[in-house]
Parts: sequence; structure tokens; C-alpha cells
Amino acid sequence: MFEFNFSIENGWILSLIFLLISYVPMIFGGKGAKRLVNFSWMNKRGKVLSFIILILFLLIVILPIFNRITNNEISIIIGFILYAIGAIGIITSYINYFTTPLNQLIVRGMYRMSRNPIYVFTLISFIGIAVLCESFLLGFLFLIYSIIQHPIIKEEERFCENNFGEEYEIYKKHTRRYL
Repeated sequence: MFEFNFSIENGWILSLIFLLISYVPMIFGGKGAKRLVNFSWMNKRGKVLSFIILILFLLIVILPIFNRITNNEISIIIGFILYAIGAIGIITSYINYFTTPLNQLIVRGMYRMSRNPIYVFTLISFIGIAVLCESFLLGFLFLIYSIIQHPIIKEEERFCENNFGEEYEIYKKHTRRYL
């Protein structure tokens, strides 16, 4: 079940690729990357929840190191498809996010189908990792991650309502929170 080694058969490679997909775009994101990590507008509860999310994120990224990627062909196919969809969605969402001017509401690309595509595709990628590692513990952590993420998303929505007003209200009516 848990084996600590860095052979290609272990899930560390999944974590490494996920980290690269999640953080390399921030290097090239310019001011958009700063907007992504600015929590100054968030209330204390949101900041505490964000810290908990960060801890869960680190666990989710570290745990695959101790899990072997399954040999089950069905799990490999399903896990890889979910992982790939998540990865492509994350990259595309970052491009949409970083190429939108700071004072504008992000409503193009992946943001046409979800108000929170980075979160959605991160979760899809995480589920792919859990399936590839056949890890119920990772699956459980993803569930907790999603539950804690929801109030943060609601707080972000209040921020957008305050900053973009009617434009955001119209966007909300036509675009789902998740999928």
C-alpha cells in the first residue's frame, strides 16, 4: 500500500506533473498571478480556510509519493483520462485568467462554462490521481478539500459582486458555479 521510493511506478510523477501544471503558469502570469494569490480582501474565516486548503493540498501532493500507480488497466484508463482532462483544463483556465486585464471580470474561455474552472479542473485532476493510485485516503482528502473550498468560493463571489456589480450578476445567471 505505502512504499516510499522514487521509481517511475510510484505516484510522485503524478504529483510532480501536477505541480508543474499548477505553478509554472504563475511564473508567466505577470500581474494576473499576483491577483491569483492576493487574499487581502478575504475575511479572517476565509484566510483560515485557505490555510487549511493549503495544508490539504500539500498532503494531496505528497501522499502519491507513498502510493504505487495501479496495474489495473481500467483504473489506469479512467485515472489517466481524468488526470489529463484536469491538466488541460487547468492550463487553459490559467491562460484565460492571466490574459484578462486585472480590472475586468474573467468571462471567456473556460470561464464561460464555469465561474471556477481552476477549482473544478484541479478536483478532476486530483480524482484522476486517486484512481491511478487506487487510494481511498486521497479520495477522502479530495472530498474534504472540496467541502472546505466551497465557502472560500462563496466569499470570492461576494468579492466579485462588490467589485463588478451588475456585470457579475449577469455572469452568475448565465454561468454555473462549478459545472
